[in-house]
Amino acid sequence: MMIRKFALTAIASALLFSVNAHAGLTANQAFQQFNAVVLTDINSSSHLHGRTWAGGNVVGGEYVHRTLPTSDYAGLTALGSISNARVLQNGAVIKGSLSQTEINGGSSAIFGAASNTNFQGPTYVAGATSGINFNGGRVLDYTSNATLQASVGASESTNFANLLSTTSNFLSTLSNTSSVSINGGKATFNATADANGLAVFNLSDLEAANIFSKGEFDFNLGSATTVIINAALVDIDISANFLGGSAQKIAGNVIWNFYNAETVDFGRQFGGNVLAYKAT
Repeated sequence: MMIRKFALTAIASALLFSVNAHAGLTANQAFQQFNAVVLTDINSSSHLHGRTWAGGNVVGGEYVHRTLPTSDYAGLTALGSISNARVLQNGAVIKGSLSQTEINGGSSAIFGAASNTNFQGPTYVAGATSGINFNGGRVLDYTSNATLQASVGASESTNFANLLSTTSNFLSTLSNTSSVSINGGKATFNATADANGLAVFNLSDLEAANIFSKGEFDFNLGSATTVIINAALVDIDISANFLGGSAQKIAGNVIWNFYNAETVDFGRQFGGNVLAYKAT
């Protein structure tokens, strides 16, 4: 799930989750606080420009390049181990081991072993250490550091699998309000919003396959502030060019809800929030 900061104000009333400090995030909070939530492993040779949570191991990649929304979560949280990666700011909470990974800013807590690593901020390591530079100081008890205590407490407080699947399934039931027009190789998404600013595109499998095969996407959002694009295809493959810089323009307003997808591939810059809880 790739996320940019925005609010699901038009649908929030139907998504009721606890909002206590470490009792789990709401759907709105998850979309606001995270750039990516991955329920299993991350294998990356690229960058994630925001807060990231992984339910498994993290291999490679560079994390956090911008100012983050307020959250108790660290810049990177992994419930497995991490190797050959860099975390540039806001620290990390790693429930497994850590190796060959640079943590260049923020407070971090590692609950397994740590090796061949530089920590630039206050760091707690529960396991054995080798080849470590604690440049920001070693913390012997993470509960003595308020930031670490908060980020460790937050790390497993949200059942993201349940939250995202519930949210995705709910969005898939919304009534259609909008349409897509086709002109040659261009698909234009024409949004019609309700009184709350919500616009919904429910694409049949035939429509989605046709639309996603086009070479160009354009968007007329009008008064819509939250746009849901529902598609039930199992395999998603999109390489369209988003016209007029629209990939960035729509990023804070659109959720692509691929609620049955098992694979999702993007061949070019893609705009919007992607919710595909079953997919690779």
